[in-house]
Amino acid sequence: MTTQPFKLLTFLAAIVLLLPLPIMQYVGEESYYALGAYEIFVDGHWWHQSIFGLSWPKTPLYNWLIIAVAQVIGWQHLEIATRIVSVTATLGSAAVVFFMARRLFPEHEKTPWLGALIYLTMGEVSFWYGWLGYADATFGFFIFAAISSLWIAIEDKQVKWLLISLLLISLAFLTKNISCYLMYVSAGLVLLWRYRSWNLLLKPFFVLPVLISFTLPWIYQNLILGGGANTSVAIADALRHFLGYELFKYVSHWISYPLLFLGRAFPVTLILIWLYLKEKQRFTFDRDAVTLLYILLICLLPFWLSATGTARYLIPFYGLLALVLTGLVLQLNLRQSALTLKVIIFIILIKVPYSFAILPYIKDWRPERDIQAVVEDIMQITDRKALRTMNDVSTGLSIGCYINVRTPHDQFVRWYNGKERQVYVLSEMEDPKLGQLVKQWRLQGHHTYLYWQP
Repeated sequence: MTTQPFKLLTFLAAIVLLLPLPIMQYVGEESYYALGAYEIFVDGHWWHQSIFGLSWPKTPLYNWLIIAVAQVIGWQHLEIATRIVSVTATLGSAAVVFFMARRLFPEHEKTPWLGALIYLTMGEVSFWYGWLGYADATFGFFIFAAISSLWIAIEDKQVKWLLISLLLISLAFLTKNISCYLMYVSAGLVLLWRYRSWNLLLKPFFVLPVLISFTLPWIYQNLILGGGANTSVAIADALRHFLGYELFKYVSHWISYPLLFLGRAFPVTLILIWLYLKEKQRFTFDRDAVTLLYILLICLLPFWLSATGTARYLIPFYGLLALVLTGLVLQLNLRQSALTLKVIIFIILIKVPYSFAILPYIKDWRPERDIQAVVEDIMQITDRKALRTMNDVSTGLSIGCYINVRTPHDQFVRWYNGKERQVYVLSEMEDPKLGQLVKQWRLQGHHTYLYWQP
């Protein structure tokens, strides 16, 4: 088969990735990132994120990117801006897959396009985190690109690629948290071992840039935030997934997590498993494929050994998995390859009704799920009077986002300090101390109460 169909399908897979962007209201924690970006822009505290005016020790790069897009398309489209950043990062990861596939499989002209196509049609990427306005797609892109650059640096012994990889992993840290360094170092150790390049650890031109680059978390946490708050949050979040669970919870997670990883990378993973079981298709793994598997294993291990590691933590590894799957698909015969391509086409096509009907029905159209209807109600009741909040669940954050972009910058919703009077107060819990209850709503499984504090 010529390269042209793979180019066309890759282009279509990228286009359908955009479909949910203007349709969906805020989903889950999207409003957390959007609200943080809005407050950084309004208050001008570019290194310090806040939520409803309260300091929140998170790195700000993802928020900066949201701000850049919102400035172009307008703040009234803030939820779309958060998703554009994620889609751009996803396309960046696809480009890295393309580049690495061309390097690992140089004998096949269509292979880079096949690799990018496999990545863009992975279920987790195409249907969820690849477009969703969370930091994970951007975080994953920087980690995957950093590991890929490090691979070239170690294999070719080029300082240039090492510097590129260090820049990328630094951007990963500034996007989310310090856990990116664990993945980066783990991948680096595997690559040093696989290429027998331990001698690089004795070369100053390789070691010194690494040591200098790795001071960034300390600089950010101690000189910018003060006191290492970001590290504390990251460590606390990590320990939360390990401590206080029964043995059954650990065993259940150990069994289900690799299945979750492979299952959410459908359809190609499931096709290859089916061919292996039903048609006795056997696969071979060359040196590079084995190296990829080792990197995947050691990077996944901390999340796998936990009791409750979620699917979000798997995002940085789908690019690596796409390269493994590309090598396996190349081993299929013509009939099996045609079947794989047909299923990929089906996944691209099903994304259309999924984006325009299925997902909106699940998230927005069912009763008590319309966030914007509640926002309209609140704004009509408050009639431009001061609004404060004590609601920091996802729906409360979403309400705040929608109201903020429709009010003057200096009047955005802030956290209620318990002292202000003549203000409206939003709460997720019923609390007579907040004043007179004006109205209540049930929204996406949560309650929202509006009080008037006389």
